[in-house]
Amino acid sequence: MQTETLIYNAQGDPIKLRGTKKGVLFTAKKIPDFLTSVMEGKIWAALDTTTTVALVARPDVTASLTAQNPAASPTWKVVFSLLAYTDVVPATLAMVSFWQCVHKLAAAALTRDLVLQGTGAGVAMSFKGGKSYEGDLILDRGATVINDGWVPVGDPMVSNIATTNFLAKEIPLRVPVILPPGMSYSLQTTSTVVTAETALGLVWGEFDPDELQ
Repeated sequence: MQTETLIYNAQGDPIKLRGTKKGVLFTAKKIPDFLTSVMEGKIWAALDTTTTVALVARPDVTASLTAQNPAASPTWKVVFSLLAYTDVVPATLAMVSFWQCVHKLAAAALTRDLVLQGTGAGVAMSFKGGKSYEGDLILDRGATVINDGWVPVGDPMVSNIATTNFLAKEIPLRVPVILPPGMSYSLQTTSTVVTAETALGLVWGEFDPDELQ
């Protein structure tokens, strides 16, 4: 729901402004402020604890990690950054690159391989302490997905230390990815050498539709 109000310029001419039902005026920046969203308990992070072997070719229809916003969800999901770590890389110079794909076509509900509610592996962490995840985001590992175009994102991880070295990083997205209900977002990794193993995760927000329009 949108609200409207009038302000007047120096000549006394009325100018119509639009805002949300909560009274927040629309500005050119449509995505809510990150820190404000943290204070409101709307920002979450989750990291897979199972690594998978990185590809040695451009991704196609198999994703390492897929986030799905269910078709019946009341919220839109916004992905702000990626999380990643390796626990196995060859004992040589190796580079692991990251790819993303937004699926514009609806897909059947995926398997909840990462249980975000509660505690333990894959649990969703709130950036506002003391909150347990009650949302409906689905995170699936190794799903077969629709190839709607993969593009690389962020800088690679580079290793030349040892076979097991546990590299880790966060990759902020220059352009946040918005997932309306029924949309999916997949991640995959590629490596310059075989046997590199990685695990992936997300930092995301959950918003009412009128907060993004």
